[in-house]
Amino acid sequence: MSYNKEELFKLPVEEKIELVEALCGNIDNELSSDSKEDMAFAKERLQLHEENPSDVISWAELKKTIEKKYGF
Repeated sequence: MSYNKEELFKLPVEEKIELVEALCGNIDNELSSDSKEDMAFAKERLQLHEENPSDVISWAELKKTIEKKYGF
């Protein structure tokens, strides 16, 4: 998509504000959709933990498993 920045800079302030609001709204919508997926994943994981709070391993245990499996 091509646009002319110089022409955009010449727009009246009201039109610049409208353009900025539209762009910010678009960006917010794009970020929100990703955030919604991330939040759904986090909520699912939290629910699994709440249902099985003892079904965990410590950081030390995880680190040992990774070291053993991958050698670092």
